[in-house]
Amino acid sequence: MFDSGSMTDLALRDSPAGSGSAGLEAGLLPVLPALRSLLPGLRRGQVVSVDEVGALATALVAGASEGGAWCATVGLPEYGVLAAAGSGVSLDRLMLVDEPGERWAEVVAVLLGAVEVVALRPPARPSVTEVRRLTAFARRHGGVLVVAGVPWEGAQVRLRVVSSVWTGLGDGHGHLRGRRARVVAEGKGPPRAEWLWLPGPGGEITVAGIAAAVDDHEPAVELSAAG
Repeated sequence: MFDSGSMTDLALRDSPAGSGSAGLEAGLLPVLPALRSLLPGLRRGQVVSVDEVGALATALVAGASEGGAWCATVGLPEYGVLAAAGSGVSLDRLMLVDEPGERWAEVVAVLLGAVEVVALRPPARPSVTEVRRLTAFARRHGGVLVVAGVPWEGAQVRLRVVSSVWTGLGDGHGHLRGRRARVVAEGKGPPRAEWLWLPGPGGEITVAGIAAAVDDHEPAVELSAAG
C-alpha cells in the first residue's frame, strides 16, 4: 500500500509498465473468461465505466493482472486483498492507494504512466477538466482507466449490473454464499448481456447462465438495479 506523496518517485524508480507484460497482445489486455462475451479484452488507452464498486471492477483487474499486466487501485480503501486474490488478482502486480486525498487526479495521472490498468473511485464527481485530462492520459500512455461508482463522460465501455440475486440468506438468517448478477455492456455496437457469479460461493467470477446452478433448497434474495 502506498501513499499519494510517494507515487511520483515510485513510478520513476520502478516503471513497472512493460517489465512484466511482454507477452500481452499489443493494444489489448486480457479479461477473465467469464467476461469475454461482454468485451473481448481491455483496449489500451480506453476508459471503462463500472456502475458499482465491488466484484465487477475487481474482475477487470484480475484478468489483466493474470495476463501479466501491472495494476493499481485508487480511492478504494475497502478493496479486500483476500477477496481480490480469490477472484484471480495477482497481488504481486497490484498497487493500492487507498486515500489519495485532494490530489487524486494527479496520483491517477502518474499511475497511468507507470502501470497498465488503474481502477479508480473518485472522492467526488470529477470535473469536466479532470475527466478530459485523465482520459487523454490513458490514451497517450496506453493505459486502461476503470472508473467505478460515478459517471464518466466519454467512457468507451460502460458495464452495468441491472439485477442480481444473493444466495444463502433467507428469513433473516444464514450466510451469503454468492451473488448472481446480470451484467450489461454498452459501447460500440449493440449492448451485450451475461449472467455472472459476482462472486461465486468460492469467491470465483464465472458465467452463471440464465438459470444458475443453485440448490433448490437454498434461499435467495433478488435485487434489481435501476436504469
